[in-house]
Amino acid sequence: MGVFMEEVINNKKLNAMGTASIPKIVMQFSVPAIISMLVEALYNIVDRYFVGQGVGSLGIGGITICFPIALFIMAMSMMVGVGGNTLFAIRLGERKYQQAAIILNNSFVMLIIMAVSSFVLGQIFMVPLLKLFGASDQLLPVASSYMRIILCGAIFQTIVPGMNHFIRSMGHPKTAMTRVMIGAGSNVILDWLFIMKLHWGIEGAAWATVLSQLIGGLAVMQFFMKKTTPIKVNRRFMKLRLPYVRKILILGLPPSIMQISNSLLNAIMARSLTTYGDLDLQVVNGMGGGDQAISAFGILMSIVSIIILPLMGFVTGSQPIIGYNYGARYNNRVRDALKFTMLYALAFIIVAWLLVMTNTLSFVAPFVPNDKNMQELTCKALRTFICMMPFVPLGMVSGNFFQGTGKAWRSMFLNACRQIILLIPFLLIMPRFFGLRGVFMAQPIADCVTAFIAMIMLRAELKKIPRI
Repeated sequence: MGVFMEEVINNKKLNAMGTASIPKIVMQFSVPAIISMLVEALYNIVDRYFVGQGVGSLGIGGITICFPIALFIMAMSMMVGVGGNTLFAIRLGERKYQQAAIILNNSFVMLIIMAVSSFVLGQIFMVPLLKLFGASDQLLPVASSYMRIILCGAIFQTIVPGMNHFIRSMGHPKTAMTRVMIGAGSNVILDWLFIMKLHWGIEGAAWATVLSQLIGGLAVMQFFMKKTTPIKVNRRFMKLRLPYVRKILILGLPPSIMQISNSLLNAIMARSLTTYGDLDLQVVNGMGGGDQAISAFGILMSIVSIIILPLMGFVTGSQPIIGYNYGARYNNRVRDALKFTMLYALAFIIVAWLLVMTNTLSFVAPFVPNDKNMQELTCKALRTFICMMPFVPLGMVSGNFFQGTGKAWRSMFLNACRQIILLIPFLLIMPRFFGLRGVFMAQPIADCVTAFIAMIMLRAELKKIPRI
């Protein structure tokens, strides 16, 4: 163990997190994370783009109705990946390197368990869930064909994002970015091949996603087998240890609850879109109003992900810096990292928001180039949905700060405010007064209220971390 300790202690990339200038080290971690998140968004965006071109609006609706199940699988990955990485980064800052190795390897085993569980449960309950989410008789065959194949890749959907967190925390953000880009690049090529050339339809989109995730997973695991990797996947550290498992799950609960609640939210959203879409919209080209609304929401979410995922990448990239310096008790660096992250997150979101608000049709039209009705419906929905988006970074950065400093329950509360405590009630109430438009109004109102709550909590917490 002495040789192992010496290798980690002398690792320059790890030590830089406590010594390099805050703007430089945060950008060093965040820029690759931003690119990774953008590339990650391609999995859904490219699927919807090629499905829109090769299958039509009904295909986009089929993918969208499956989204709550995909989000649940992602939540399982985040529970272990983010929870394990938070604890991992803190232990690195404390120079407890053997514990860090145990945490990494226990997290790897837990990710596999989560993936197998998601596959089994998904196959059993898929059709009842899709019906519960509001799948019509037209959408159900399309959605179930897509989801059965996607579930086959559950293990890759958990391993890639879950283990990539640890690659970043060991001082290799560019490596993490490259691994994600390999998978996403494969997805673009395979989508084009399977849908546009081989005409496999919705099944082609699913197989393209699964195979690209397999390629990305192999690339991620290759990093942990290299001799130069300071902390590797190692069989002797894989035996699950209850104290670490418990702590990983507790720390990972806030972001996973956000994703689980996001899954629940999308299920309620789909149901509301079906109900109020059928009431407010007429049948067009054989598609009911509910199916049109669901397809519009699918396009909308692809565009929103272009804004939100880079923001998440930037914020997530700062988390290892905050965690490491918090563990090392470098209070000034913790506060500086928080300030830098907040200011740049706000600047980014304002620019991106203005770009989409002033060029809405340019973002919507490529998904449904020959459907003017869908273009008009989606543009109206998109403008409503993002009207309060500049408030989003306030809650996101604050939640990330609490997560990075090990204050898991405070982070969970903020996430719950946005996705459960506020949003779901708004989602149930607003459509009663504003119809279909009210479905799209709920999110911006919840974002705005959550931002104010986050600022109050963050200000109180910073009083406990004085500058030294």
